[in-house]
Amino acid sequence: MLYDGGVSRTGWGGCVRKEDVLLWAKESDLSIEETFDQIAVLLSRGYMDRDFDWDFCDAAANDLFGVLMEFCTDRSRKVEEPKQFWKFYLAFDYSETVAEENAEEAARTEISEFLAALPQ
Repeated sequence: MLYDGGVSRTGWGGCVRKEDVLLWAKESDLSIEETFDQIAVLLSRGYMDRDFDWDFCDAAANDLFGVLMEFCTDRSRKVEEPKQFWKFYLAFDYSETVAEENAEEAARTEISEFLAALPQ
């Protein structure tokens, strides 16, 4: 909804922010790290099912990375590394380094491997 020009329940429009992740974590009864990991898995599955395109997932990965860095530099809160999120983020980060016409294929390969390695 945010990326389609909508406004989140935290009152912000445009891209995901720290307040959104905090709300999602609270509502899901998950830690910040678990929330990032769950978002990564859901976005990855949506990407592989073609519900989300490369541009959407790459933008979300970059925005979420920025939010994660906010959490990591917040001295009032200890946030551990969300391992699944990093795999998602790095898949799209890597796909930005290949020729533009191969970016989607590179991301699909990386995301496919990421999802295949998840515990059942």
